[in-house]
Amino acid sequence: MSNASFASFWHGPELSAYEVACLSSFTTYGSDVALYCYSEVKNLPKGVIAKDASAIVSPDALTAFSIDGVPSMAHFTDYFRFVMFTKTEEIWVDTDMLLLRDFDRSVNGNIIGRESATSICTALLRLDPADHRLLDLLLRIEAMKGTNIKWGDTGPRLLTAVYGVKAGMPESEFYPIHFDDYYKVFLPQHFDECATRCANSYALHLWNNRVVKMGLFKRIGPPVGSFLHHVFERIGANSLFQDFYPANVMQAMIDNAVQKVGRDEGFRKLLQIGVPVVKTAIVKRLGV
Repeated sequence: MSNASFASFWHGPELSAYEVACLSSFTTYGSDVALYCYSEVKNLPKGVIAKDASAIVSPDALTAFSIDGVPSMAHFTDYFRFVMFTKTEEIWVDTDMLLLRDFDRSVNGNIIGRESATSICTALLRLDPADHRLLDLLLRIEAMKGTNIKWGDTGPRLLTAVYGVKAGMPESEFYPIHFDDYYKVFLPQHFDECATRCANSYALHLWNNRVVKMGLFKRIGPPVGSFLHHVFERIGANSLFQDFYPANVMQAMIDNAVQKVGRDEGFRKLLQIGVPVVKTAIVKRLGV
């Protein structure tokens, strides 16, 4: 049984099936997991503990970090987790992190993983408050409040600048699927490759930012035969979805995202091959 305690943050009335699956993976493997929020989340997964986010950071900070004048939730949650490390012993996880097995490693000190040869990642993270570098990190991110920042300034880029890439454990520990290969867990033809990469990993990052840009409807599950479908089946999460993408629909969506085809044009192509529930959702989005 794991002695690790994990935590994340959510702002909104409910979670999608993908977030529910990810959070549930931690309780499935015997870890405690808390979800910090400022208001009630309607569909909190069984076993996940709701906690008041105000105990970590005032809700006023929700608008403290902006990109082109628009408040950024991604940058706020970077700030939230860094402050959380000064107040709790919890390990931060993004809501698109899947636990793949019992977290039987030491939970003392820093827990940092590399996402690439040149960058460490913030998606599964614990920073020891006794390490002076955490104070440096907090001072730097505090200085960014109210300034014009770019995507990533408060996350991996900042963490790597302060701690150095050598502070991170190998990619195979927490990020076995590189962000450029995010789509492979959704395609049956990449099952064996993904299974091999993840064989000894503690976690799998789904790279939500890229998945959203792909146009994924989160009430529809990954194709049968894909590695992600297999992982969800193993933790009993496939029942969360209304239906599952056909592999050819998923392939078309990925091709559209990778090739940067026009958004509406790409969706219209999918109308000809999608299952009814996917087709209906796309029609509603496009108004066609």
